[in-house]
Amino acid sequence: MDETYRRWLNRVEYPFALREFDSGEGWMNYIDEGEGHAVVFVHGCMTWSFLFRRTVEALSATYRCIVPDHLGFGLSEKPQTAGYLPEDHVRRFEKFMASLGLDEVTLVVHDFGAPIALKWAAENPDQVRNIVILNSYLWDMQENPLAAKLALNYGHPLNQFYYRHIRATPSFVLPPLFADRYRVARPILRQYLHPFETHRDRIGLFSTVEGYRRDGDWFNAVGETVASLSDKRTLIIWGLKDPLHTEESLARMQQLFPEAQTVTFADTGRLLPEEKPEALTGELTWFLMNSELPGMSLVDQLGG
Repeated sequence: MDETYRRWLNRVEYPFALREFDSGEGWMNYIDEGEGHAVVFVHGCMTWSFLFRRTVEALSATYRCIVPDHLGFGLSEKPQTAGYLPEDHVRRFEKFMASLGLDEVTLVVHDFGAPIALKWAAENPDQVRNIVILNSYLWDMQENPLAAKLALNYGHPLNQFYYRHIRATPSFVLPPLFADRYRVARPILRQYLHPFETHRDRIGLFSTVEGYRRDGDWFNAVGETVASLSDKRTLIIWGLKDPLHTEESLARMQQLFPEAQTVTFADTGRLLPEEKPEALTGELTWFLMNSELPGMSLVDQLGG
């Protein structure tokens, strides 16, 4: 584990036992709280397990909540010689899941975590009961104008140097992902940013953004495999003020999962677990408890 966390980690906000998994390429931090049916949360770019802390605190009273930090993110190690391609993350996630020995889990996937976890799910369908998708993608992001612009910018050698070596860079990228950046307390924002403080810390982040330009065929291939998951109960929850994963992205995700329930929040950006933790927890609880009502979300039951 990256031991520098002792300098900055807020143990009131993140009170969980710190657990480690040896991926063979570096130690990965993960949360494992509660008992019962296992709910595995898989974070995306610019975030780590801290994103799901409120949901874990609430759900772990009834369910077993597991949240790994990808290698190169959060409290996990950030080895400079490890692979950070999407397939490298999938390989490590597969080893992590195998180490837990779980059956019929619920996956809650977010952003870059979706192609990682759902690639594993398509290859291990018997181990998956439910799927919950938060603002994510399963296709070539170069088709998205903003993502293509980001990839082009970060493809320039000068910008690559700037992103990797200028400490302030993540603080420019993260706030716009919130619907209202000014509603996020500065100490909370710092908790998101601390794991990426040095240029060596940002190797995983940089590789993810670079992947918008490099790994489109791989993401498209994952999108084609999710048809094998059509029999899984699926819930899509989307913040509509996401500058990257827009309403067009939501419509595309609904095409991939035509039987999914959908819940949207008009006043929320990409980081919905931070912006609306109580609403997310309510939707997840309702979804997990009411398998006999596959067409009704909590919002539906409450009349919108």
